[in-house]
Amino acid sequence: MSPRSWFRPASGFVLGALVLAMAGCRGGCARTAVSARPVGGALSWFPAETQIVVSIDFGRLRATPLGARLGSLVTSNAQDKAQIDELARRTGFDPMAQIDSLTVAFPEEARVQGAMGLVMRARGLEEARLVAYVRDQVAKQGDDLFAFHRAGRTLWATRKEATTAGFFADDRTFVLGGGGWAEKMAELGRAPAPAGAETNVTLVHLVERAGLARPLWAVAIVPATTRAALAADPTLPEAATVNRLALGVDVAAEVDVKLLADLATRTDAEKMAARVLDAVRAAKQSPQVLLLGIAPYLDGVSARAVDATCEIGLHLSQAQALDAVERLRAYLALARQGSVPGFPHP
Repeated sequence: MSPRSWFRPASGFVLGALVLAMAGCRGGCARTAVSARPVGGALSWFPAETQIVVSIDFGRLRATPLGARLGSLVTSNAQDKAQIDELARRTGFDPMAQIDSLTVAFPEEARVQGAMGLVMRARGLEEARLVAYVRDQVAKQGDDLFAFHRAGRTLWATRKEATTAGFFADDRTFVLGGGGWAEKMAELGRAPAPAGAETNVTLVHLVERAGLARPLWAVAIVPATTRAALAADPTLPEAATVNRLALGVDVAAEVDVKLLADLATRTDAEKMAARVLDAVRAAKQSPQVLLLGIAPYLDGVSARAVDATCEIGLHLSQAQALDAVERLRAYLALARQGSVPGFPHP
């Protein structure tokens, strides 16, 4: 079944997490000790063909002033709040308080077969109650939940989306896979030694550069097809030579974002840094940017070349970060009404 089927009652919460970008298995996943695994086990559930990983640590984020404001974005919508409350009442699971982290991974061509993997670390996962709740929800849509077994685990899927399945590795870990990844992830979870994505030295190194200690990080080995598409865009020709990306976001009293883009040459990196700064200057004059009132935030953008890497940074003060959340709250409220000033209707 799809991630939407499992997390429909908290769709706004999960979507918000993904947009902010989402280290799974931290704390152990019935495998070897976390400290013995590459990058702390962050990649341990994902197959070898993994190319893109996004992770958000809600435990760290909730402990910050900004995290509390972000959480309130979800409950500000009455319908979303009602769905979350119903989920908590029937299952004892409150995603706003109990999800510790989400990590999502994709292969190079995720769209071909819908391949993807998700690992949710949370407290108080009661499989029987959660499965009963999902069974009831899919039945309302004329669908049916069924179970099958792989590598000693019980996997759950729906008849209409049988290529996507999820399983509970333990009472703190839920694993979801699409396009055949669920079965692969079930088998990886039983492996006695590092395997799968953990054997990809390039990917492991990217995660290290992004920073496991950060509440939000993302990495990507850029597919050749993406580089080819970028090559056709004359506005940013250097982007066609980007082969690796690492993103790290620090959230405390202030917000610091760092994006590392590895290009073919130092010259390419220098050109990209210059284009980023030019784009920032142009954005400050944009009517839409001025309407949103975010032009001052762009003063915190930096870009420089370090060897063949373009380092792009963004710094927001605590006041700017909190103000940005409030602006986002207002934007979402207007978007629900289909009346965002300065933006055309979809």
